[in-house]
Amino acid sequence: RGGTFTDCHARLPDGNEIVSKLLSVDPSNYEDAPTEGIRRILDAHDPNREYPRGEKVATGMIGSIRMGTTVATNALLEREGERMGLVTTKGFGDLLKIGDQTRADIFDLTCKAPEVLYKEVVEVDERVMLAEFFDENKNASEIQEMENAISTSGGDDWPKAGYGKRIKSLTGEIVIPLRIPDADKIREDLQELADKGIKSLAIVFLHAYIYPEHERIVGDVAKSMGCFTEISLSHEVMSMVKLVPRGHTACAAAYLTPKISEYLAGFTKGFDDELLTNVRLDFMKSDGGLTPVSDFGGHQAILSGPAGGVVGYAKTSYRTSVKSGGNVASKPQAVIGFDMGGTSSDVSRYDGSFEHVFETTTAGVSIQAPQLDIHTVAAGGGSRLFLQNGLFVVGPESAKAHPGPVCYRKDGYLAVTDANLVLGRVIPEKFPQIFGPDENEPLDLQASRTAFKALSDSNDFSKGRTIEELAWGFIQVANEAMCRPIRNLTQMKGYDITKHALACFGGAGPQHACAMARALGIERVYVHRFGGILSAYGLSMADAVVDQQEPANEVYAFAKEAGQGFDESQDPSASARDRHLDRLADRARSALMKQGYPAASIVVERFLNMRYHGTDNSIMIKEDTSKSANKLPFATTFVDQYHREFGFELTGRDILIDDFRVRAYVPGSTPAPPEEVASLGPPPDSGKTRLYCE
Repeated sequence: RGGTFTDCHARLPDGNEIVSKLLSVDPSNYEDAPTEGIRRILDAHDPNREYPRGEKVATGMIGSIRMGTTVATNALLEREGERMGLVTTKGFGDLLKIGDQTRADIFDLTCKAPEVLYKEVVEVDERVMLAEFFDENKNASEIQEMENAISTSGGDDWPKAGYGKRIKSLTGEIVIPLRIPDADKIREDLQELADKGIKSLAIVFLHAYIYPEHERIVGDVAKSMGCFTEISLSHEVMSMVKLVPRGHTACAAAYLTPKISEYLAGFTKGFDDELLTNVRLDFMKSDGGLTPVSDFGGHQAILSGPAGGVVGYAKTSYRTSVKSGGNVASKPQAVIGFDMGGTSSDVSRYDGSFEHVFETTTAGVSIQAPQLDIHTVAAGGGSRLFLQNGLFVVGPESAKAHPGPVCYRKDGYLAVTDANLVLGRVIPEKFPQIFGPDENEPLDLQASRTAFKALSDSNDFSKGRTIEELAWGFIQVANEAMCRPIRNLTQMKGYDITKHALACFGGAGPQHACAMARALGIERVYVHRFGGILSAYGLSMADAVVDQQEPANEVYAFAKEAGQGFDESQDPSASARDRHLDRLADRARSALMKQGYPAASIVVERFLNMRYHGTDNSIMIKEDTSKSANKLPFATTFVDQYHREFGFELTGRDILIDDFRVRAYVPGSTPAPPEEVASLGPPPDSGKTRLYCE
């Protein structure tokens, strides 16, 4: 379900594939677009019964449903999530509002800090500290004395620093619980939140990623009260260092998960009662993997919509060998995915494995969770067109599905689709005839031309220009806006952009792909036969994925004293590394097996989140089994990737492990590459149309 169109792909029992496209919002005809799309396919291809509009859809002929949705993204952008409260450590109530002082545009003199997601804050009198700051220069008897001493400083507010019981944390580090949460006081404070209409909580404490006990205490109290629909504990949402992004992520989960639940309730309402018991319902997560509806959280749904498209082009466009000029190149060719939809355009890169990022910012909120590395720009088929001070401006405002561009016959706004229509790149006779009050009329070319003429007449800058020249100017601006994130994904990360292929999809992608490929120096462009609904098609091929992660505090490799390379005679993290990764792998396998997948079908990938000592830039490194001859294979991969991304190496520094991670998945189907076929000759004459070219 996209911002403008909802795409449907169905595979019938005989193997035939059906595609369908409908407006995401059309309140005069249906309440929910995915439900309506499923109903139409069943009604057209089930000869044994009818599926009338307005009645609950019977699910007896449905084998499974896979969905990707932009509900969470839109709720975050428009700040329409659940009213929620933040519960955090005393003294840190303003931390998420203060943030990290990042300015999206350092030259913007009117820069405004984004709104926080929570409405109320409760500060809990709890505190955990790392013992190493107090025990570093003390002997065992002194440490024992501090552990047994009364841990107060004479007042009731805070204990004396360093005094208290020593406890081993998840990473093996020793922590001191200086103040334990008071359950009775917490209950009183949470009741005040409930009385103010707060129904969702995010619980975020210092050091909870390595010592989560205090968050669990507060979570248990909140659950026992029975008045909160969603309780997000930061160590469960994402157990990683850095309080600010971890806090924002927990807030996003508490803010968006009720919205997802609300949407699911509306979606399931359109079907009979057998939907959730007899039909497998999976949702696409931001990391490109499928998860059961019961495990689908708001923070996992930010990129749910475009993730299906990434899977789609990755499994249909990537080739292990590429033929060029009659010769077959043995080296695979990386692919850039370009998904131009109605509201925005998404670009990504695939080179044999999905590229993930673990901290992104969406609508001013830092999300700390595995996500596909997708860059989004507000330029799509529905992006509105303006002339401002003599400049062509495309977006970020969107005409959306309702009322849509002018040519949709709903008194909409001038948009990129209108420009393509005027230039002859969209032919009304070839476009779905789903417009007008009865959903049976084609695009309105004359209305688009009239709107461009009105824009030209209303602006001194555009007077004297033809309608086509005006439309072409907007298309050039839109193309450049969409080329920019592609350069960021490739050239800014050390990749040669000209060595890539461009896979274009989305309803508007092929209209712009050739011009963009020319501007970027790309020679090969792929357009899939399901390019208009590739995000839906990708869902049919997606992997079922479970991701498990734990914090770490280990040294992976010691730097040589001479400053060059690493000491391969030592592997200081070997024991802890294998123990943690094996435990995470068992946990991930178990989760997939509970979903009904056989153990033999599960593939496990192991990762370490690594950085140089004294730096803050960690990189998630996948285990490279091909380098098994090297005693420290992770180090080799880390150094290579660090050098490619940053342009230099840091010598004389140890390599540290911040996190252990395992990604277990059940591979989805991958279609065989199409065979090379001989040219069919010149295409047949299917008619004539007016076309404007450079």
